[in-house]
Amino acid sequence: MTRTTRTTRTAGTRLGAAVTAVLAVTAVTAVSVGTAAPSFAAVPTAAATASAAPAAPAASERIPLTLPPHTYFAGAGRTGVLSYTSTSRPVYRWTRFSDGVTTALPEGKRWADQGTDTVASQEGAVVTLTDMSGAKDPVVIDTSAVNTAERPLTLTRVIGGRLLMSETLPGGRQYHLISLEQGKVVDRPVPLQLGAPHTLNFSSGPDDLTVHYSTTVDDVVTRWIGEVDLASGEITRSYPVSAGSHATYTALSRTHVAWIESTEGQPLTLAFGARGGSGTDSRTALEGRHNATNTFVRLLGDWVAYGRTGGGFALSPDALYPLAVRSVHGGPSFKVLDHVVSHTVEPDGSLLVLGGSLEHGEGLYRVAPGADGRPVATLLTTPARPTVLTVEEENLPPSGVVDLDSTGGRLSADLTLSRDRVTGTMTVTHLASGTGGAFTFDRTQKPRQISFTWNGMLSNGIPAYNGAYSWAMTVKPINGIGPDVTRTGTFTLARTAKPRDFNDNGVPDLLSLGRNGKLGSYDLYRAGADRGNLLGNRSAVEGDWSSYDRVAVTGDLGGTAAGDVVSRDKAGVLWLHQGNGAGFASRTRIGGGWQIYDKLTAGSDLTGDGRPDLVATDTTGKLWLYPATGNTAAPFATRKLVGGGWGIFNQITATGDLGGAAHGDLVARDTAGVLWLYLGKGDGTFAPRSRIGGGWERFTGLLSPGDVNGDGRNDLVAHTSSLWEPATHDVYVYPGTGAWKTPFGSRTGRVEGPHPDGALS
Repeated sequence: MTRTTRTTRTAGTRLGAAVTAVLAVTAVTAVSVGTAAPSFAAVPTAAATASAAPAAPAASERIPLTLPPHTYFAGAGRTGVLSYTSTSRPVYRWTRFSDGVTTALPEGKRWADQGTDTVASQEGAVVTLTDMSGAKDPVVIDTSAVNTAERPLTLTRVIGGRLLMSETLPGGRQYHLISLEQGKVVDRPVPLQLGAPHTLNFSSGPDDLTVHYSTTVDDVVTRWIGEVDLASGEITRSYPVSAGSHATYTALSRTHVAWIESTEGQPLTLAFGARGGSGTDSRTALEGRHNATNTFVRLLGDWVAYGRTGGGFALSPDALYPLAVRSVHGGPSFKVLDHVVSHTVEPDGSLLVLGGSLEHGEGLYRVAPGADGRPVATLLTTPARPTVLTVEEENLPPSGVVDLDSTGGRLSADLTLSRDRVTGTMTVTHLASGTGGAFTFDRTQKPRQISFTWNGMLSNGIPAYNGAYSWAMTVKPINGIGPDVTRTGTFTLARTAKPRDFNDNGVPDLLSLGRNGKLGSYDLYRAGADRGNLLGNRSAVEGDWSSYDRVAVTGDLGGTAAGDVVSRDKAGVLWLHQGNGAGFASRTRIGGGWQIYDKLTAGSDLTGDGRPDLVATDTTGKLWLYPATGNTAAPFATRKLVGGGWGIFNQITATGDLGGAAHGDLVARDTAGVLWLYLGKGDGTFAPRSRIGGGWERFTGLLSPGDVNGDGRNDLVAHTSSLWEPATHDVYVYPGTGAWKTPFGSRTGRVEGPHPDGALS
């Protein structure tokens, strides 16, 4: 059925005047596109395998064009292009090819008549077709006679000066071609079976319309792509879709038809063939994700272009993000752009593409056959930014010697990148041991600045050893477009030696002598740091220690900076084990007769000469001082009696300086569990004792490993149980305060075991 109604044509008002009077015009720098696009060159019979690199005109030939972020094409005509900004309320703009001037159109949706300069707008039932070149007066079409409240029609698009409108019916949607003929509006329904799924697809030219529909014969469903004759609304040619597949994007040219097929669980298929034939001269499986979201196909003469939009801001790689082309005469595909934001067809069949190439960056490209007939992408604008991931600013780890003690135990690197949506990894490797740490970074949104921070820990769970390191940083674009950013370097880690650091990693250690005669070393992590435990992984100390019944940490006795240890064997002989930063040197005999002592402790400078001294209590309760000599052949001078009555104590610990003096102190626990502080005077004697507090009887041992929490003050470590049997044990740190009246703060860093397999030292 054909319906007619009236039409109204505006009188005498040209577009230029209308734009000046009505539309808001924003002058921007121009895009050198021109009104005459290049003609198609002769097409070879087979495509070459190499990628066609985008062409880059000289900088003097580029005229910068400013487009707002998230701009997409709606259509291109002979004199300009219609675009819109993708927001909740899109803003449409018309940009002239001749001078790049952009006109922001009044609020409301716009439709482009593909391949022409016509832009449609709608107010109620009235549709206005405006020639944006100004060559023709606007045409106003009043559709109220066919578009009524009882039967509302929705404007879908404009094709060849005709309005394509849709109507919702109980059995599905009915499409109508509304045309202006001899001053009357004519309504031609597109004959599609109601109840059968069908969709419309915009094709390559101003007079092309395809429809995807299905038919059912004997319960067999066949899906088709049909060409619609705009003059009659009839489907004049149809092409079958593969069984079990759906057709998505479709394109027509004067000679060919092409589309993408989607089959559940299978790769997408690119199908194309001669127009008027079967349409299936070629079917090729496409790499990439199997879903058809944002995929497209275009025809450029005898070339098929295809891809998937959205790659520039994607959160995962996909092989379909590049714009690829393939000859209809056979041969492999090749890439012409690395990603596509939006695309449209110019009247001559060439493509305008907003996208990017790794070689030339983000901008507006024209894709058309070059001198050899192969399509190439020519950059028309000054690049807005690079497509390849680049570093704009960087702050890399230092080379040379690095002291983590001066950096809070951390090493950082910062990069400011040309784009967001990246992921990164930084590895740090200790060259001597091959151990290291890996740290990942994942940024899917702004800002473009990323930071890597190494916390000074190795993959084996302990703080980093001193020595030579290499580091490597890799930052990857999440969308997989373009190469990674890589940085590498080296540094040497060097910290101030710690008297109880036996593996040269700058952290005090606790020693554990087990029943099996094995000596283990446990790194004591910094209390209050971002670590759940105080004790690190156990490192075995070489040698057979089964002959010893006592091990005491002394600090540096020989001037090597590394901490030393003395041990007493079961015959009462005392031995020196000099530390070397990676364990201990061969033992040196100090002397015999040490079985008379029931308690040994060392590490405090009690004589004021800067060397750690040793004190011991015998079974009669006398306290003896062995001053350090600095000579490893005879590390202690003749003993001196400090005093008597020390038999009331079951634990004595050399703590180093607790009260702010230059010499060391002692703490002692009596049998009632009261802890006492003995401040050293620096001459081998002590000030009168001060009561620290009670309740310390619950602890099996009290140790002073030095500064545990990195605040520059000596701390106290207390642990429960003898640790001889497998059990749950607690280890606490009582941080030093620097105040002799209250030398320790509230305990921190509780650790539950089992941990060490023997008594701690």
